[in-house]
Amino acid sequence: MAADTSEGSPAPAVGRMPGTLVILGAILLLSALATLFLPRGEYARETRTLTQLKPHVVAEGETLDALLAATGAPADTKLGAVLDASTSQPVAALVPGTRVLVPRPGLTRDTIVPNTYRRLSDEDPRSFGEKVSVAARAVALAPISGFEARASVIGFVLMIGAAFGVLLATGAIDRALVSGVTTLGDGRARLLIVPASIFLFSACGATFGMGESTIAFVLVTIPLAIRLGYDTLTGITMCYLASQVGFAGAFFNPFTIGVATSIAELPYPSALAFRVVSWFLVTATAALFAMWWAARVRRDPSRSPTAALDARWRERLEGGDVGHTGLSLRDWSVVLVALGTLVFSGVGVAVWDWYITEMAALFVVAGVLGGFLGGFGTARIASEFKDGAATMVEPALIIALSAGVLQVLEAGQVLDTVLMALAAPLEQLSQPVAATLIMGGQAVVNFFVPSGSGQAALTMPVMTPLCDILAMDRQVGVLAFQFGDGFGNMLIPTSAVLMGVLGAARVPWSVWVRWVWKLILLLHVIAAVLLVVALNVPQAWLR
Repeated sequence: MAADTSEGSPAPAVGRMPGTLVILGAILLLSALATLFLPRGEYARETRTLTQLKPHVVAEGETLDALLAATGAPADTKLGAVLDASTSQPVAALVPGTRVLVPRPGLTRDTIVPNTYRRLSDEDPRSFGEKVSVAARAVALAPISGFEARASVIGFVLMIGAAFGVLLATGAIDRALVSGVTTLGDGRARLLIVPASIFLFSACGATFGMGESTIAFVLVTIPLAIRLGYDTLTGITMCYLASQVGFAGAFFNPFTIGVATSIAELPYPSALAFRVVSWFLVTATAALFAMWWAARVRRDPSRSPTAALDARWRERLEGGDVGHTGLSLRDWSVVLVALGTLVFSGVGVAVWDWYITEMAALFVVAGVLGGFLGGFGTARIASEFKDGAATMVEPALIIALSAGVLQVLEAGQVLDTVLMALAAPLEQLSQPVAATLIMGGQAVVNFFVPSGSGQAALTMPVMTPLCDILAMDRQVGVLAFQFGDGFGNMLIPTSAVLMGVLGAARVPWSVWVRWVWKLILLLHVIAAVLLVVALNVPQAWLR
């Protein structure tokens, strides 16, 4: 599964691979070239407040008003809008013990209207020269337009770098890692850290859609992996890859499943048991892969594609070692601030609907507070804050340029053409083949629309009636969407989170892809099997 499998051969040097900015520049030009030859077209769009069907078991003596209050549904909801969960038909009365579905307003999204695709090339033809002019202008504007589109993410990345620049400069986190690894020794506890971390972060991805915050976490998991004798790729896998595997096999994620099931007119949450089993299978696969890889590079560090980078990490970490003498009170205070911030950010996202703005503010406060607790004065904190932010300039540029790819395709008006071309041939195929290809099609669309909720709003209005045409349960279409979207996130250079993580880790995108693609392929195979299973289980299992 590794990028280089021949025994004893040296790992490819990171510096020999094309730079990520160079690769993104090439993709940008190819996207512009595609707009010259693909027909322009678009679907009609509408702004919808998506209705979520909230499952609820009717209690003894429960009135309609009490039921609406318990489920968060509008107070003016009529009894006829409440559905029997087993038949999806309106209930005539509230029968105690009956499982019902209560409609309540969810997220507001711009969604496409199915069967409204029209070719703009026929209605408003452009000459080749006009297409070239539009494409050239879009390419020239791509970096700044991408920066504008991802401004909040870029700001978040810079603040993460600044905060951790201060926290790491205190040396407390390094000393804590030394202390922890020394305490673990070479026993079984050391071996369990990798799978435990993967299941933890995968659960975060499965429940609240952990994404941008992994950029902060990898700044801790990478030095931890290095201290354990592993490599940078293991550190990324322990956090980022784990969260995205959980994202793909999610059972609660409101940003993907919530939007997709609402458009497909399915309960949220639904098919919970099936999704939990799916999540466990894909997470266990990722954990086994990571354990195999970690053991391999521990035996021979030169096997890692990031061997040179790992050596620099070890040199820096070992240069700060002063022996295992325990942690001072200052060290403990800084470590507790760092850990508390990471935990608090997760709770904020899961419980209080935090997003980038709130998390960025939290990390800035943590960086300044950690600096003072670590014994820094204001001048030193400001200096480390600036230097930490500077380390994230390249990731910020990468994120901006990756977002610019979508801007070019939108300017050329070919994005909807790609979606239509992917969906149209599926109507003639068998259910298993169609379900698998829907997943593949979602992975393709994910390249252009890396936002999970945005992709659901774009594709599910087309995929839902397609499932009906194929006599395929709509839940299978939702599963195909979440697998294609989630696993694709770990490969596409247009993902702000992936490129932010790789930029923070100093791992070129090309090196990452050469290392991880076989695992991603295996996960897609497992997902395809799960889709076929979903086609053959009783319909009740998917509700």
